[in-house]
Amino acid sequence: MSKRRYQLITDKFREFFFPTLSISMANNMAAFVDALLVSTFLGVNRLPAVQLCFPIVAFTSLFYGMFGIGGSLIAANAQADREKIKGCRIFSVSVTSAVVVATLVAIFGTLFRHQIVSVLCGDLNLRTDVLEYYSVLVLGFPLMCLLMSLSFFVRADGCAKMASHSILISNGVNLLMDCVLMKGLGTGLRGAALATIIGYICGLLFLIFRYEPYPKRQFKLINPIPNGPKLFLEDISAICQKGIPTAAIWLYLMISVQITNNLVLSYGGPLGAQAYTICRNSMSLAYIFFTGTAQTMSPIVGIYSHEGDYDRTRFVLKHSVRIVLVTALLMVSVFSAFPRSLLWLFGAAASPDADYFCRAIRVFTPIYPGLAFTFLMNYYFQAIEQKKLSAAVTTLEGLLLPVSLAYLLVPRFGMRGVWFALISAETITAILIIMLLLWDTYGRKSPKRRKYLLPLNNELAGCEFSVETDPQEIVKLSEEASRYIEDRTDHRTAVITCLALEEILTGIALANSDTKVSIDVLLWDTEDEIIISVRDTGIGFNPLLQDAALSYTFSNAKVLKSIASQIKYDLVLGMNDTRIHLNRARHRESS
Repeated sequence: MSKRRYQLITDKFREFFFPTLSISMANNMAAFVDALLVSTFLGVNRLPAVQLCFPIVAFTSLFYGMFGIGGSLIAANAQADREKIKGCRIFSVSVTSAVVVATLVAIFGTLFRHQIVSVLCGDLNLRTDVLEYYSVLVLGFPLMCLLMSLSFFVRADGCAKMASHSILISNGVNLLMDCVLMKGLGTGLRGAALATIIGYICGLLFLIFRYEPYPKRQFKLINPIPNGPKLFLEDISAICQKGIPTAAIWLYLMISVQITNNLVLSYGGPLGAQAYTICRNSMSLAYIFFTGTAQTMSPIVGIYSHEGDYDRTRFVLKHSVRIVLVTALLMVSVFSAFPRSLLWLFGAAASPDADYFCRAIRVFTPIYPGLAFTFLMNYYFQAIEQKKLSAAVTTLEGLLLPVSLAYLLVPRFGMRGVWFALISAETITAILIIMLLLWDTYGRKSPKRRKYLLPLNNELAGCEFSVETDPQEIVKLSEEASRYIEDRTDHRTAVITCLALEEILTGIALANSDTKVSIDVLLWDTEDEIIISVRDTGIGFNPLLQDAALSYTFSNAKVLKSIASQIKYDLVLGMNDTRIHLNRARHRESS
C-alpha cells in the first residue's frame, strides 16, 4: 500500500489559486489604485468622497453576491447531475434578478440622490464632492451586477481564466480611463466614476463575446419563468438561501462602514476622513491575498470534509493559514517601518499633514493578522457546514464588535478610538475563534477527539492510494486493494471490490486517454459495506451515465451499477468525486 500523498489536492489548490488570486487582485488592486489616482490627480482632500460612497456600493454588491454565489452553486450541482435545463434556468433567474434589482437601485438612487448623499455624508464641506462622485457611479450599478454575477457562473462552468480576464480588463480600462478623464480632460470626480462604468462595459463585452461561442459552455440564457411564477419564486428562494450567508458580509460591511464614517466625520473632521480613507484603502492590498486564498480553499475544503477526509481538509486549512498570516505580518512590517511609502503612493507624502497620516498608518497596521485569520476561518466554517458559527463570526466581526467598540472608544479617544475599535474587533474575534478551537480539541467532554471542529480520526481511515491513468498502475492498484479487503473480509468480497475499482478507474482512464490525470483512491470497510472513494482532476464527466455528447463510450457503467448498492457522483470546480458502496452481506449471500 502506498503512503498517503497530497499531490492531487496540492495541484488542485494551485490550479484555482492563481486565477482566483488574479480576480481578487483585479478587484482589490483596482480599488486601491482608483483611490490613489483620485488622491494624486485631485488632491488628498477630495479622497474621502470615494470612501463615503462605499456603503452604497456594498449595498449593491450584496445582490450580485447573493444571486451570483447562490445561483452558481445550485447551477453547478445541476450540471453535475446532468440537469442541463435546470442549470440554465437557475443561471437565467440569477443573472436577470441581479440586474433587475441593481436597475431599481440605480433608478431610486438617482431620484433620491440628494437624500441618500445627506445620509452618506454628514459633513457639509464634503457633501458636494460626494454628490459629484455618487451621481455618476450609481448609474453603473446594473453593469457591475451583470459583470460580477456572470463571472461567478463562468467560473463554475470551468472557465476560471476567462472570468479573471474579464475582471482584469474591466479594472485595467477603469484605471486607464481614470488617467484620461481626470488628468487629461479634467473631469474631476465625475470622471473617476465614469471611468468605472466604462471599465464595466469593456469587461462585459469581453466576457459575452468569449463565453457566448465557447464550445463547452453549459449555462445559456433562457426564459427565467418557463413554468409560471411559482417555480420562479422557488428558484429565487433556493438561490437566496445559498447565497445569503456569504453575501451578508456586504450587508454588515455597509452598516459598519457607514457608522464608522459618521463617527470619523464627527470626531476627526475632513482631516480624519482623509487618514481613515488612506488606511481603509491600504486594506485592499491585503485583501488580494486574503480573498484569493479563502476562495481557493473553500470549495476544496467543502469537498474533502463532506467526504469525511478530514486529514486532507486540515492540510488545506493549515496551508491557507500560513499564506494569509505570512502576508499579514509582511504588511505590518512594511507599513510600520515605512508609512511614508504608502503616502507617496497617494501623493500625500509632501502634505503638511503627512506626520499625522504616518501616525495613523502605524496605529492601524496591527489590524492585519487578526483580519487575515478571522476572514479565512469564516470561509472555513462555511465550507465545513458550520453555518451558525459562520453567521455568528460574520455578525460579531462585521457588525457588533466594530460598531459597539467605536461608540465606546471614539468619544473618549477621538480618531485613535476608531483605529482601536477596528483592530480590537478583528483581534477579539480571532482570539475567540482560537479559544473555541482549543476548547473543541482539549476541553470538550466526548470520547471522540476533534481538531479544527472535525474528528481527529479520519472517517476514511482505511487504505489509500494515489495513481495516474496508466493501465498497468490501475491493474496493480486493483490487485493490492483486493488483497487488503481479503485480509479483512472474504475472497468474494475482495474480488467484487477489485472489479468495481478496475471499472471506475478504467472509465476515468478512457475519458482522459490523451493525458495523464492524478487520481486519489480511498478504500475502507465498515461493518456493513465496502466503500470506494475516487477523486480525479480529469475532464468533468459522470462515468456512471451514458452521454451521447461525449466522444467515447463507457459500457462498464452497467457492471458498476449491477455490483454496487449505491453510487454517488458530484462535480465541483472541475474535480470529479465518485463514491461506490458495496454491500458486504449482499455479496456473501450471492456466493
